[in-house]
Parts: sequence; C-alpha cells; structure tokens
Amino acid sequence: MSDRLAVRSELQGSVLVLILDRGSKANTLTPTDMAWIADSVAGAVTDDAVRAVLIRAEGDHFCGGADLVAVNSPDARPRTGATMRMLNSAAHRMVQSIWDCTLPTVAAVQGRAAGVGLHLALATDFVVAADSASFQEPFRERGFTADSGATFLLPRLVGLARAKELLLLGRTLTAADALTWGLISQVHHDDELGAESFALAEELAGGPTFSMELTKSMLNKHVTTDLASSMSEEAAIVQLSLHGQDFKEGIKAFRERRPAEFTGR
Repeated sequence: MSDRLAVRSELQGSVLVLILDRGSKANTLTPTDMAWIADSVAGAVTDDAVRAVLIRAEGDHFCGGADLVAVNSPDARPRTGATMRMLNSAAHRMVQSIWDCTLPTVAAVQGRAAGVGLHLALATDFVVAADSASFQEPFRERGFTADSGATFLLPRLVGLARAKELLLLGRTLTAADALTWGLISQVHHDDELGAESFALAEELAGGPTFSMELTKSMLNKHVTTDLASSMSEEAAIVQLSLHGQDFKEGIKAFRERRPAEFTGR
C-alpha cells in the first residue's frame, strides 16, 4: 500500500475542493483515503469559511473503485469480520458523510466511475459528467455483493428495475445513458468539465445555504416516508427557516428588485 494519500484538498473561495490524485492507478482508493475524505467532509460542515464541496479527480478517470491490491494482501490472513469492520470504518463512513453533508455537494466525473467511486459521486447532490464518463458496478464481475451504499442509492435514483440492470447484469452506462436514466445531473465536453462543475459549486455556495440544508435533510429522508409525514415536517421546517437571515435578505431583495446576497445564516 502506498504511504501517500490519494486525495488532497484546496479551499477555492468558499468552495472546498477535494481532489482524487492517484491518476496512475485510476484514482482507486485505500481505506485510509476513504477515511480521510469522510473526515474532510465532516470538518467542512463546521467550517464557516466553507459553503459548498466539490469532489473532482486528476487524470483520465474519476475513480476506479477501491484499491483491491492494497486491501487484499496475499500474505495476510485477516480475522473473521475484518471486511465488515473495514467497510464500516472507511467506504461506508465516507459515503455516509457525503450523503449526510449539510453543505451542497458536487462531483465532477470524467472517465470511469466504478464501485465505491461511483457511490462516492452519487452520494453528492449533483453529478456533473464529461462526455468521456462511464458508470459501472463491478461486483458481478468480481463475484461478490455490492457495498458502500449501492443498494440504497441506485433504486432511489433510477428505480428498482434499472438498479438491477446495473448490479445484476453489470451494465456499463455512458454519460448520455446516465443522464437519460436520471443517474446524473449534467453532461459537458471534457474540456469544459472543470469550469462547469466549479461554476455549479460556486452558484450553490452563493445561495441560502441554511434553507438549502433544511431542504436537503427533508429530501434525503422523504424518499422512504409517506406524503402526510413529509408535509407535516415541511410545515415545521418552513417555520424554522423563516428565522434565518437569508430569508429576510431574500424578501428585502425581492422588494428592492435586486439579486439577493445570501450569507448562509
């Protein structure tokens, strides 16, 4: 296993950019890398300087999945349950931290996004893809079951039938197919991906992030609840959001016929 992390971060304005940076190995991730991403996202939530998170990658591919060589040493004989413990402390914690992140999140995907790399992207609010992007679940080929949120994310995004196509048949989607299926949000030419994804992150960072946080929490929860419960919580959350400074600014800007200047408070 490489001692060097495959990820790094940069704060660009109010956008925290997490960069997958092991292009020579298709940006595959070790458990250490995944834990670092989880910690970075969790830390961003409490950092007042950060108002949005963008995840992007160097090289030809976004993320080819887990570094299976690093986690499957031929000489090691792990204890019973080691895989479950490793998933819970690394891949699963990473995906959960992104799904639960109260800040708006964007993933910029070029080349291959597979397995945990795919789920890393799908856990964000918006997946922006290059024409070159492809999306695949490799579990069928490897002969083991899906992990890192596949069976939670896919049915919610594309429906049960198409989730089965990805997981049980191992179908690979092009960027155009993924857009048609509703798996991703946008597709751009490869040379436009960086600018377009960052522009989206900046747009989100400039929005009323407090009310957006509340909306995200309801959206993520209500995919598994009933209409009456959803509307009941909406009423309570709307009341809460009216106490924010962004609401007052939004109303003031409307009256003054000017763009609102939100602060996320």
